[in-house]
Amino acid sequence: MPTLDPIYSLTITILIAFVFAFAGIHKAMDYARHAGVVADYRVVPAWFVPLLAPLLIVLEFGVAVLVLLPGTRSAGLILTIGLLLIYIFSIALNLLRGRSFIDCGCGWGSQGHPISAWLIFRNVTMVVITMAAFLPSTNRSLHLVDWILAAFAGTTVIIIYSIGDLLIANWSKLSRLKSAHG
Repeated sequence: MPTLDPIYSLTITILIAFVFAFAGIHKAMDYARHAGVVADYRVVPAWFVPLLAPLLIVLEFGVAVLVLLPGTRSAGLILTIGLLLIYIFSIALNLLRGRSFIDCGCGWGSQGHPISAWLIFRNVTMVVITMAAFLPSTNRSLHLVDWILAAFAGTTVIIIYSIGDLLIANWSKLSRLKSAHG
């Protein structure tokens, strides 16, 4: 079985913690909008939305904490995959229903971020990256230079993720603008 250098595992956990912490913060800061987005997906009955909306925030914060602690990392990675699969299913279901106009609830701005196949691709990529974190790490201790490298690698991956997220959001908006103006 292949093994990962611990720096790769640490970089993956930094990315996951960042993405889910900021997703939770984004949703908590504009809870009414978040609850509306959950309702717009029409994946659960309306009566369940007031229970599910805060639960998603708690689970996203839970992922951010669990993946950073070595003793709970596996549980955090499993929760990460579970949430991503739920998001993939919800987006795919609504795209199949022809409801591509709804907000994904994953953008970090107030402008909205319509769902698209690109979000499914992004989330599937995140599932694959998360699964890589389950690979065993080589048994070596981390030194100061390793921690610095992991911090820089984590920051770089976060920047790449953020740029990709912006490209997806802008592509969706540009596509809608082009179709509106023929």
